[in-house]
Amino acid sequence: MCATAQIRSLTVVSLLLLPANMPVSLFAQTTVGTGSIVGTVSDPSGAVISGAKITITNVATQQVIGVVTNDSGSFSSAALVPGHYKVLISAKGFSSAEATVAVLVGNTATVNVSLRIGNEKETVVVQDLASQVNTEQATVQGVLTR
Repeated sequence: MCATAQIRSLTVVSLLLLPANMPVSLFAQTTVGTGSIVGTVSDPSGAVISGAKITITNVATQQVIGVVTNDSGSFSSAALVPGHYKVLISAKGFSSAEATVAVLVGNTATVNVSLRIGNEKETVVVQDLASQVNTEQATVQGVLTR
């Protein structure tokens, strides 16, 4: 085997092994420019409501994402682009609730709602005017505009 062929073989093997030697953190940086929404849905007594329907709508684009609460009454959105979102929560036998939240880069907005017993057609609007402060991560992140 000539020297050129050996160099080609080593180059191919090196390129194939390169991803195995990369730190996992390089692969986990795909959601740097996004945030998310999580929450728990309960009834007036504090018992969790599983199977509640959560409709998350981007106010600017009108893109809609639907999720359902799990057995612990919790829900979690996928990665969301930063912006304002309308969150509509509904469950059979309860009045619906609506909240507006801001999703920021690298942050998780929390929407915990207690649904009132009543007609599904009735909607309770929850005003979330508090500043979104990330108390779970020690990193500084933001959106830069020119």
